[in-house]
Amino acid sequence: MVSSKEAKKEYFLTADDLANVRYEPIGGGIGIGPPTKCYLHEHLVETSVRKHGRAGVVKKLEARRKREEKKRMKEEQAEQARKRLKTITNTSADGAAAATSTTKTASASDTQEIKNLRKGLLKMAKENMGFQMSGAPKNWKIEVPGISKATFAALMGRPTDVDLESFVKNGAYYKEKYEASKLFRTEEAQLTKDFNRECVTQNIGPYVSVSYKPSTMELSISGYAEMYATMSYRLFG
Repeated sequence: MVSSKEAKKEYFLTADDLANVRYEPIGGGIGIGPPTKCYLHEHLVETSVRKHGRAGVVKKLEARRKREEKKRMKEEQAEQARKRLKTITNTSADGAAAATSTTKTASASDTQEIKNLRKGLLKMAKENMGFQMSGAPKNWKIEVPGISKATFAALMGRPTDVDLESFVKNGAYYKEKYEASKLFRTEEAQLTKDFNRECVTQNIGPYVSVSYKPSTMELSISGYAEMYATMSYRLFG
C-alpha cells in the first residue's frame, strides 16, 4: 500500500489525480489525526500512465534518475569535505592532547552569540508548537533572517567550514536533517513544552530539518512533536 504523499511523489500525481482513485483508510483516531489514505500500486500506475502517457512516465523517471545521481554526487563531495575537516581538526594536536583538543573545539566553537542564538531558536520552536484541529500535535517551523555562512556553520557544529563545503546544496539551499539535541545544544528534557489546560506534554522530535539560503541569509528550521498525557487524576467529594 502507498500513502498519498508517496503516491504524489513516486507516481507524478496530484491531489486531484488521486480524487477518483480507490483507497483504503489506515490508522487515525482521537489525538493522532485522520486516517491515512493508502493506494494500490497497480491503480497508481494506471492513473499515472493515463495522465502522462507511457513515454511521458519514462521521461519523468529518467529525469528523476539524473536528479538523484546529481544529488548523490553532491552528497559524496560533502562527505569528502567533512572527512577533510575532521582530519584537519584531529591533526591540530598530537598524542593524548588530540582527544582533548577535539572536545574543546566542539565546545569552544560556541561563542556567546551562538549560545544565545541556540537558546532563542529553541524558544521560538516551543512558541510554534501546538495542535491540529484533530487534536494531534502540529508540525512547527521557524524562520530567522540575517544568518551568515559562518554563523550557520557554527550552529551546525562545523565552525571552521565557513565556505560550507561539507554541506549538500540543493538549488539555492543547503538542507540537512539534524539531531534536535545537537542543534539546540541541550538535554532532551529541555525539548518539551507542557500544555496544562490540555493536560499533555509535547516533545520536540529527535530530528529537525534545517534549511539555509546563503543568497538571502535566511535560516529555516522545521520539525514535529510527540505527545503524551500528563494528567493527574483527583477524587472529589
